[in-house]
Amino acid sequence: MKKFHLSVYLIMLMLSAGCISYFSERNAPLEFDKIYVAPIKNDSFAPQAQELLTKQIRKKLATHPGLEVVSSPENAGILEITIVDFGQSTATTSDNDTIRAKSFDVRMAVVCTLSNSETGKVYFTDFSIVEAVECHVLNNDFQASQYQAIPKLTSKLADRIYDFIYNLW
Repeated sequence: MKKFHLSVYLIMLMLSAGCISYFSERNAPLEFDKIYVAPIKNDSFAPQAQELLTKQIRKKLATHPGLEVVSSPENAGILEITIVDFGQSTATTSDNDTIRAKSFDVRMAVVCTLSNSETGKVYFTDFSIVEAVECHVLNNDFQASQYQAIPKLTSKLADRIYDFIYNLW
């Protein structure tokens, strides 16, 4: 019985050692210490989302230790983002009116490219990220509900873009 417990303990110890090295490698330093976020392009019908997403991704990247968000692409990583799709679809309808949406899903898709202006290395090109949020229609004001959903949606996109960049190494 003691051998069984010892075996289980050793197996758990080996597994945890593997997990520790996995997590320490995920936090490896980036290959650049400065990043330039190019003004985001909007090739969709997303209303004024590019300014909000630009601000949110810059703010999120500025939290990364050892990474400085700069206003010039020289000697820095360059992040280019284009909003390529924006749309909504009905999620639930009213009990007495199946045409009027009670809630709807708003989705946005972006493509991202990250390169290093110093070395010319391209880390990824046109990587697609799609996010969606659910909105509830308040007082039958569909447009106001959609307007309130945009900051949540761009925040989720900023988080996903940050996570993808940070987890490259």
